[in-house]
Amino acid sequence: MRSASWLGVSTAMLAASCGASARDQARREAVGFDCKQRMASYTTAHHMSGDEIGVQLDCAEKGPRITRWKADRGSARLEDSHPISPVEFERVWAEVDGTGWRNMTDCANGSGDKRDPLYQFDIKDEVDHKQFTCQGATMPYPYNDLVDPLDLASQQGRKQLGDDEPAELKALDSKKKP
Repeated sequence: MRSASWLGVSTAMLAASCGASARDQARREAVGFDCKQRMASYTTAHHMSGDEIGVQLDCAEKGPRITRWKADRGSARLEDSHPISPVEFERVWAEVDGTGWRNMTDCANGSGDKRDPLYQFDIKDEVDHKQFTCQGATMPYPYNDLVDPLDLASQQGRKQLGDDEPAELKALDSKKKP
C-alpha cells in the first residue's frame, strides 16, 4: 500500500515538473516586445548557391520573423518566411548590433574581384539606417558577424530552399535506372 501511494506521488511530481518547465518557458518568452523598427538583411548576388540569395530579420509588419530567399535566372524565387520568438529575435539582434554596424561602410578588406559574390547589407533601427556592400568569396571580419547569425537563425529547423540536385545530374540518374 505504501509503495503504491509513493508511486502515485512521484508520478504526480514528475508530471507537474514537466508541465512547469513548459509553463516557465512560455512565461520567459512572453516578454514585452518592442520592435523599435529594427531590421537587418543581406542580399548576395552571384553566389554559388544561386544568382541571388538573402536573409532578412524584421519585426515591423508581422511581428518578429525571419525570411530567407533564393533566386536563379529562369526560375521562380523561392522564399521561406516564418515567425520567431521575441527571445530569439533579441538574441540574433544582439549579435548583429554587437558588430558596430552603425560605423560600418563598404568594406575595404574584401577581395573586390568582380567574379566574387557581392554582399549588400541593409540594417536599421528607430535611430539609424545603414547600407553598405562587401565583395568577396567569404566575408571578412566584421562583415561575417552580420551574415553568420542571420544564416543560422533562418536555417534553424528548416529544410534547404529548392532542389539541391541540378537537372543534369537528375537526367544521369534516370538514364542509369533500367
